[in-house]
Order: sequence, then structure tokens, then C-alpha cells
Amino acid sequence: MPAPLLPVLHATVAPADLLRAWHLDPPLTVLLLGVAAGYLLARRAAARAGRALPSRWRVVAFLAGLEVTAVALMGPPDHGNAVRFSVHMVQHTLLILVAAPLLALGQPVRTLVRGLPPPVLRWFIARRALIAPVTIVTHPVAVFLAVVGPFVLWHYPPLYEAALRIPTLHELEHVSFLGGAFVFWWVLLEPFPRHRRLSATTALLLVFATWMATDLVCATVTLAPRPLYRSYAETAALWGIDPLADQRLGGAIMWVGGGGLYAVVLLVLLVRAARPGTVARHPRASEPARLLFPIAVAGLSLVPLVFLSLGVIAPVMARGGNAVQWKREDPQSFERRVEAFVAAYRVGERGGRPVVAPPAGGDALLVGRADGWYPLLELQRGVEYQLVVSARDSAHGLLVDLGGQRVVVRVLPGQVAVVRIRADRAGEYPILCTELCGPAFQSMTGLVIVRE
Repeated sequence: MPAPLLPVLHATVAPADLLRAWHLDPPLTVLLLGVAAGYLLARRAAARAGRALPSRWRVVAFLAGLEVTAVALMGPPDHGNAVRFSVHMVQHTLLILVAAPLLALGQPVRTLVRGLPPPVLRWFIARRALIAPVTIVTHPVAVFLAVVGPFVLWHYPPLYEAALRIPTLHELEHVSFLGGAFVFWWVLLEPFPRHRRLSATTALLLVFATWMATDLVCATVTLAPRPLYRSYAETAALWGIDPLADQRLGGAIMWVGGGGLYAVVLLVLLVRAARPGTVARHPRASEPARLLFPIAVAGLSLVPLVFLSLGVIAPVMARGGNAVQWKREDPQSFERRVEAFVAAYRVGERGGRPVVAPPAGGDALLVGRADGWYPLLELQRGVEYQLVVSARDSAHGLLVDLGGQRVVVRVLPGQVAVVRIRADRAGEYPILCTELCGPAFQSMTGLVIVRE
């Protein structure tokens, strides 16, 4: 990792201060307040015109949706999303599964239309070219693509990484998540005009397809055998956690949260489709809805399977990842072990520090000190070792890219981290410190030499 990036990592909010981390985004604040004011003014205009109004609870839901949006984009989730993948997933969950349905429940489109002056409303209705885009956007296929497309694209690692680096892309990501989810929930909860209401069959299919497509992405992220996003592998050490564990936590948040909500919505739609009179209102949907019943039940059965996967499959796959085991050991005792390790397997010296070649498949001991990582390690290509690392004087964050395996771990005096490593390419790989451990932390380096 280049040195200029290190101050950026340490400029992020500390874990202990995350819940108190808020910032004011003037353009976003003005936008949210403007939307709230426009909604209330439209409701007032509709009341003066004697038109039907949304219930008070819908007004509360809409304003709550705006508040959740503000929390997601200006509160703790926005501060932690560049440091922890799981925090980023909390932000996405708030936008897609909380803010968007609350906004749709407020019936903003219906309220806006009913609040328009009669001449403006007649002019708008007479312009079919203005209505055509609404017809296209509310088509079930377009709705599916609007909510699933951004979810799939933005979790593709190169795009995800680009969004973390480029603020404009990050804002576009948030707009696409919130906008696509709003269209989805709007079509389900507030079809306007009424002739755009989805049939029971179409609504069931739309929810089921969205559920399965998003679950596929969440499962891919949660059950991945190694970290998918390099940026979080570099920053997770600041939080003292394994980046793979954080990735699985983030995937589980979206997987269980989204799956649970879609399951509830699907169940509600099934109950409504089974009500007496549904056939009369939607005669074309009767028989297909009956055929979809077993499919929907099968989908609902996936919810416990999700929990089973998280509890059984994920730990099994984690064995092949960079899982970190922790032990307690007195710093002086660990230092003595390191010195014995150096005396037993020393093969040379470089820059005043010993070069040590541990036996193939054995333990490679490393200690973080103010003057650097000690000793320098010489490993064989394609051979798996057990890296045993701790700190002498203060907290240190070890970061080394072994040409295919990136190891990031935060260590403290008295704590020993054990992680399996293997380098598949010969070369020299620097060890950096991601922790602000002292005035010269940028020069705190080590080295792994990989031989054929």
C-alpha cells in the first residue's frame, strides 16, 4: 500500500466514536427539507380543493422515510462505510428496506397529483408524452431491473471499489439504490393511477424474483471464501477484526434483512390473493395465483435455510479463508519465543535485522516493534505456514500482500494472532503497519522474502 494512502486510513472515525459521528451535508439537507415541504404543501392544497388525503399515519411514514434517509447519508453509517463492509451494508439496508418503503407508504405521487391546481392537472393529463415514461417505469420488468440492477452492479468488486474512491460515484450509488427501491415499493404499495395496479400474479412474481435475485448476491458475498473488496481488507485492521468476518456479517445483514422483509410481503400478497372477492377483482389472476402458491411457499421455506447456511455452511467455508485465531501471551514471553525462533532458523541478515527461514509448514513468528517488524521472514513458494504475530510496545496493524493472499490483522501487546499464509509467487513483499503507532509509523516496515 502506498504511503500517501496511510493518513487517509487513519483519518477515518474511530470505532468508539462512530455512534456520535454526524455531519451536515447542506445540499442534501436542503433537498430533504424541500421534499418534506413540497409534500406537506401538496397535502394542504389537496385539502383546500376537497380531494381525498393520505391518512395521518402515511404522512408520518413519509417524514420518517426522509429522516431515515438523513441518518443513512449523514449519520454514523456514512462515516463507517469506508472502513467496514458491514457498516456499508447497514447503510444500504436503511435506504432500500427502510427508507424506500416508508416513503412509498406516504403516497407522495398521489398526494402531489391531487395537490396540483386544476388547470395544471388538466394540462398534465392532456400531455400523453409526459405520461408515457410513467407507464414504462411502472412496467414489472422495468421495476425488477430498477431494484435488482443497481444491487448487482454496485456489488461487483471493481465498481464497488471505484465508488469508495470517487465521491460522485458513491453519491450515484446511493441515488440508484434509493430510487430503484422507491420505484419497487411505489408500484407495490401505491399504484397511481389505479389502472396501473399489478395483478396478484404479477405482484407475486415480482416480489419472488426480486427476493431470489438479491439473495443470490447476498449469498455470494456472505459465503465467499476470501475478502472480495480490497479496500476493506486494508482498513479492517483499524477495527481489530478479520476482514472476511466483517464481509460475512455485512452479507448476512442484507441477506437476512432483505429475505425477511420480502418473505413478509410475499405472505401478505398470498393472503390477499386468497381473500373472497379477489377473483372477481382480478379474474385473470385467479388460476396463476393458485399455481404460484406452492412456489411462494417454497420461497418462504428458504428463510430458515438462510439461517442454516449462516450457521453451518459459512463456518465450513471460512476454514479456507484468512481466519484469525487469538491467544493470550505475556509480551516478554512472546519476545523470548521470537528470539529462540531467530536463533534456530537464522539464514542471514539485511539492514541490521536477521533473516529467518522457518521450516516448511511450520510457525513463522513475528513481533511488531516501534522500529519495525522483527525478524525478516524467508518462505518457500507454494508452502503453507502458520504466521504467529504479536506486538511489543503498542497496538500495530500488520498488512502484507503475498501476491494473491492479503493478510491484515491488528495486534496488541499480550495478544497473539495466528493465521495461515501461503505465497504462490516468488518475490519480496513488504510488511506495513496500518496503525498510527508513533511518529515514525510510516517507516515501520518488515519484509517477507519468497523463494522458489
